[in-house]
Amino acid sequence: MLHKISDFCNKIDKIKELSDKLRVMKYSHPKATDMEIDDLIEQIQSDLYLLSQDKQKYEKNNIINVADDTC
Repeated sequence: MLHKISDFCNKIDKIKELSDKLRVMKYSHPKATDMEIDDLIEQIQSDLYLLSQDKQKYEKNNIINVADDTC
């Protein structure tokens, strides 16, 4: 996994927000134009595709900050 778990989860939350927006755009009165709806669908699909392609093994980066005071 190239991203931190928190970034991954945040992206999923953002996709959920876009999904909720799409529902409102489609079913509210007046509803959004077909072009606006299609654009949002493409954005959601693109974000989902990017997430689906992140298949590397997750490795936690443990960086230990040790001060070198031997000088």
